[in-house]
Amino acid sequence: MMAFLGDFTEPFILAVAIWPFASAVLTLPVLAMLYHRENRIRLTSVAVSYGCVLYLLALGCFTLYPMPQDAAAYCATHHLTPQLDPLRFIGDIRTDGVTALLQIGMNIVFFVPLGFILGRFLRAGLARTALMGFAVSLLIETAQLTGIFHLYPCSYRLFDVDDLIWNTLGALLGYAVAALANHALPRRDVDEGIVTEPGFVRRCVAFCIDCVITGIVSVPCTAIVYLVGIQFTGFRPLTFAMGVPMFLICLAVTELWIPWVRGGRTLGAGFVRMSVETRPRRGARRAVFYLARFAVLCLAVCWMTGNGGGVLGVVPLGLGVFWLVEYRMPYDLI
Repeated sequence: MMAFLGDFTEPFILAVAIWPFASAVLTLPVLAMLYHRENRIRLTSVAVSYGCVLYLLALGCFTLYPMPQDAAAYCATHHLTPQLDPLRFIGDIRTDGVTALLQIGMNIVFFVPLGFILGRFLRAGLARTALMGFAVSLLIETAQLTGIFHLYPCSYRLFDVDDLIWNTLGALLGYAVAALANHALPRRDVDEGIVTEPGFVRRCVAFCIDCVITGIVSVPCTAIVYLVGIQFTGFRPLTFAMGVPMFLICLAVTELWIPWVRGGRTLGAGFVRMSVETRPRRGARRAVFYLARFAVLCLAVCWMTGNGGGVLGVVPLGLGVFWLVEYRMPYDLI
C-alpha cells in the first residue's frame, strides 16, 4: 500500500511547486469572485479559494503526470486503447485484489473535494454537481486518451469508463458531505447592497477588471481604425502609437460614460458590488468629480504602461500616501 501511495508523491510535489505561481496569476479573479459572491473579503474565504487552486493543480498532476521520458520509444512499444466496459472493475478486483480496490478508492477520493466545493462554496445543486463531476472526469480521461490533447505524441495513460463512474460517485459523496456541512453550519446571508465607501483593494480589483475589458475592446477598435486609415488615406501609422490613445478613448467610455449613466457603477465596480461615487453629487460638481477621477486614472495607466517616464511614478506613491492618511482618494473630496 505504501508503494501504491508513493506513486502520488512526485505529482503532489509538482503541484505544490506550481501553486504559488498559479495563485499569483489567479489573485485578481479570486478577489473579484469573492467580492461578487460575498460582498466582502474574509480570511477563511481567501484560504479556501487558494486551497481550491492547490486541489485543482494536484488533481491535474495526479492524473496527467509524470509522462514517459522517451516519447518515441514509449509510443513505439505501447498502444493503449480505451477501456469501455463499465463492469471491467469486477475482473480487475478478482485479478489484482487490493491494488484494484485502492485504485477505485483513490478515483473516488480525488473527486470528493470537487463535490464539496461545488455544494458548499459554489452552491451547486445535486444535478449540477453530478454533471460537473462527470464533465471534469471526462476532460481528464480525454486528456489521457489524446496525450494531453496531442502535446504528447501518443496516449500514455488509459481512458477508462470505470474512472468516469467512480469519479462522478466521488463528486456526489462530496456533495453529500457539503449538504451535511450546510445543515450544521449554515452559510451567512450575502449583503446585496452597493458599497459606496469601498476599500483600496476593492477599488483596485474593480479598476483592473475595467482595464481588462477596456483592453479587450480597444484592440479591435485600433485594428479597425488602422485598416480604415490605410484604405482612405494610404497612411500607415504605427499601431503602438495608435494603441495608447485608443485605449484611453475606450477607458473614457468605461470610466466616464458608463458610470455616469449607471449611478457610479463601472462594469468592474458593478461586478464587485461598489460605486465609484462615494457621496451624492449633482450637476457641475458631479462632472468635475468624474473628470478629476479620470485624470488620475489616466496618469496611473500611463505609469503602468511605461509612458511618460519615471516622473509618473510619484502618482501611485502619492495616492498611496494620501489613502493612508485620509482613507480616500483625492477626487473623493470634491
